[in-house]
Amino acid sequence: MKTILLLVSLVFSGMALSSCTNDEGDDLEVLTPEETEEQLALTKDNQKA
Repeated sequence: MKTILLLVSLVFSGMALSSCTNDEGDDLEVLTPEETEEQLALTKDNQKA
């Protein structure tokens, strides 16, 4: 029984580790606080219109 639980936990942990990949590529977009505030202001303006 312990062996089965160990194998099941290994399978699930393997699936979790394999799903934690960065498929977006090397382009990393870094947002500054000013850009974030501008985006929030734009979305609020668009919602009012």
